[in-house]
Amino acid sequence: MPRSAGRQIDREIGAIAVPAALALATDPLYDLCDAAILGHIGSAELAGAALAGRILAFGYAAFVFLMFGTTAAVARHRGAGDERAASSEAVGAIWIALGLGLLAAAVFGLAGQPLIGLLGGDGADAATVAGHAWTYLSVSLAGIPAFMIVMVGVGFLRGAQNTRTPLAIAALTVTVNLVLELVLVIGLGFSVGASALGTVIAKWLGAAIYLRIIWRAARHSGASLAPRRSTVFGHLVVGRDLVARTVVLLLVITVAQALAARLGVSTLTAHVIAFQVWMFGAYASDGLEVAGQSMIANRLGAGRGNEVRQVARRLAGWSVALGLGFAVVVGASATVIPRLFTADAEVIGQTVSIMAWVAALQPINAVAFALDGILVGAAEQRYLAGSMAVAGAGFAVVAVLANRADAGLAGIWAALSVFMVIRCASGALRARLL
Repeated sequence: MPRSAGRQIDREIGAIAVPAALALATDPLYDLCDAAILGHIGSAELAGAALAGRILAFGYAAFVFLMFGTTAAVARHRGAGDERAASSEAVGAIWIALGLGLLAAAVFGLAGQPLIGLLGGDGADAATVAGHAWTYLSVSLAGIPAFMIVMVGVGFLRGAQNTRTPLAIAALTVTVNLVLELVLVIGLGFSVGASALGTVIAKWLGAAIYLRIIWRAARHSGASLAPRRSTVFGHLVVGRDLVARTVVLLLVITVAQALAARLGVSTLTAHVIAFQVWMFGAYASDGLEVAGQSMIANRLGAGRGNEVRQVARRLAGWSVALGLGFAVVVGASATVIPRLFTADAEVIGQTVSIMAWVAALQPINAVAFALDGILVGAAEQRYLAGSMAVAGAGFAVVAVLANRADAGLAGIWAALSVFMVIRCASGALRARLL
């Protein structure tokens, strides 16, 4: 590949991935704000919010196909020069988001307390945590439809290779959330429910902005605001495999947290803090996944399939460099980070003991996410679902062995590491065939 072509691809990756990475890094800031504020109120409040957040993640991440599918579909249509079809994809996804958002809120409202009991362990401490978890969850249900609308809006703009606007919207909503939490929790003395309420308000603000953006795009291109059966069906077909993939991912994360919960509140809190740091790095690395989805799908839609392998190689190079950078930062700050979330000496000690796992996973995470984006853009959703199932099985085997060996929190993170290694390796094998 000529150097000039490589530099052009690098500039395109940077223009998409850097703003997307910054925007994605703001997503876990909702949870980081909750963790930082509630952690200074009490470990039980923090653990309760974390349990509720893990349940809500099923409602959010299981339907991430709304964002991924919209990104790829819009990018393909725009690559082919069909703005009306691109807008129609977003409109159809909005209707799906509203329906699924309301359904998910109803399901979690009915099943929330049993799920909290299943994931929260036993004993008096667990009962206190469960009470805070239900309070956080019940308030948060109102924000599920809004979050799904936001996913569609982000996907629409990503497909148009516009990642600056989602960054601005994300910065606005995170700021609103933080201000509301500081006022309600720190200033007025409310607790877990007020923390959840601030997040709900911020999510609906973001949803309203995206609805206006999509409405204006549809009006400009002449697309109907009514749902088209073919568009809705297409999203659901794509979503089938992505939902299966995401459910496996969420099961792994949830089982890991449930195992930590059964080791005690302090261990659970340490796991929550380490996991939030891990997720922050993961979301930031996900900017390369966004670039992969948009750039690969756009080129395929425009009939430029000969450029796909070139883009994939450049994305892989970026991911290795970014992952190593995150590993150095996390490793160097391993003793500082836990103190940002809690003053509990036992929690701090346990968190520090597993930060090496978090740092070591950063390069693997970055490469795995970039490969995910490449394969989603190439419409390889079914392969991704299958490879995720294999990785989930690997996690289960190691988790069982670690539990039998009484390996504690380190055993849980060893299982998570195996899970990510398998994901990365399987993605690399498939990407070589594009």
